[in-house]
Amino acid sequence: MVGYGTRSSSPALPFGWAAVTVLLVGAALTIGGTAFILFGFFSFLSGTVGTVTGSSWSIASFFNSFMGTMILFVAGGVLAGAGGWLLRLWWIFLLVGVVAGVGSSGNTVQAREAMRAEVRVRCRACGRLNPEFTQSCLSCGQAM
Repeated sequence: MVGYGTRSSSPALPFGWAAVTVLLVGAALTIGGTAFILFGFFSFLSGTVGTVTGSSWSIASFFNSFMGTMILFVAGGVLAGAGGWLLRLWWIFLLVGVVAGVGSSGNTVQAREAMRAEVRVRCRACGRLNPEFTQSCLSCGQAM
């Protein structure tokens, strides 16, 4: 019977919500930086073409358009670069989690209870902890 008032637990994450935040911020910075770069590129094309083909062409207006575009390129590059490093950090978190086995067990209440319920017996000869069901020590072979 399912009792009223019980809550289901939220899914466990290998590195918690902080790692998800790193991923989302990295993705947002990468997308924002790419948008800055594209906006700078299109403004450079439209500004340069507009300045050159306009009736009031001057070198000052051309350099104003060029400098504004360069500022957008640099700002977009910095944002996209920072976002890219945060995304790389997320993949390192995942790789370390897979290698270390983080998230494979003990992420739920049932798994933690099962881990605690496992009984171990210490060998009198070498001191190794062995599972309860073994007849002899897994390390030295002495009878339990």
